Amino acid sequence: MSTTFFEPGGAANASLDFSRLMKRVRMPLDAWSLRRRRLVAALIAMLVFGLGAYGWISADAGGLAASREALVASTQRLADAKHALVQLPSLRRAAAALPAVPSAPVSWGSADDVRIVSELAAQNGVALLAVEPGAASGDGAERMRPLLLTASTDFVHLMAFFHGLAQLPVLIVPVDVSVKQDSAALAVSATLRVFDALRPAALADAAHARDAVSTDAGLGASLDADESDEDDENIVFFDPFAQPPMHASGELADAVQLRLVGLLRDRMRGLALLDTPDGVATVTAGQQLGVERVTRLDAQGITLANGGTTRMLTLTEAS
Repeated sequence: MSTTFFEPGGAANASLDFSRLMKRVRMPLDAWSLRRRRLVAALIAMLVFGLGAYGWISADAGGLAASREALVASTQRLADAKHALVQLPSLRRAAAALPAVPSAPVSWGSADDVRIVSELAAQNGVALLAVEPGAASGDGAERMRPLLLTASTDFVHLMAFFHGLAQLPVLIVPVDVSVKQDSAALAVSATLRVFDALRPAALADAAHARDAVSTDAGLGASLDADESDEDDENIVFFDPFAQPPMHASGELADAVQLRLVGLLRDRMRGLALLDTPDGVATVTAGQQLGVERVTRLDAQGITLANGGTTRMLTLTEAS
């Protein structure tokens, strides 16, 4: 008995087939048949198409995945809205059954008085030396707390501080104000009355009230109110503690200490109001004033001359 496991020439045939295959693969392109070219081109096209489709889907260039996510989110929101709509009647009944709780009024105390006054003073350049709150008195809208303060500042910042009191959230009225000239500044002591149940009247409300009063009183009262408003707008404060500015040449040993208080001029003449050691005096150009003579009077001030010495007095505007 004999068994043959390998046919004669089998290995040689396999080697021959492999060599033929490698030979066909290494065949130059110009030697390829038309069928082979079409087959390779189709395979390359399918590969490129597959890679492009995979990239398109991965990058979601068409927005399909985003649209699906938006659709799922919208469906969930719609379901939540329907669920809340179903529960709305029961929620309304539960809310109506709850006891009404009155809102607690906003408390305002002495510490708040000190805080807002200190902040206002810091904003307007007023140096507070002492702030002492007092005991409250009165009931309701008339409830009042005094606030005693001492400060050091100048006239301009003091006027700005008092003007800023009207912008605070509670009504604060200054009373018993004392202002004294110090060596370098003004020493101020005042009592502020704080009405925490009241609020400062807004400018619009005040104007509306004035208009209503003027309408009820008639045209004449309306004209008087308009004139009063114009007068209020034209009010100018001058620093009574300022030293009179002087522009002088020569010696002023014999010059009298004067302060220019006001000026009144028209096309023809001018009149100046001076504060002198002997009282208030009115002078015009060319008038003799002690050892000095008024040589010029214009909108900027007056010029005084004493021989070869001259000086100029001008108004010092505070605010």
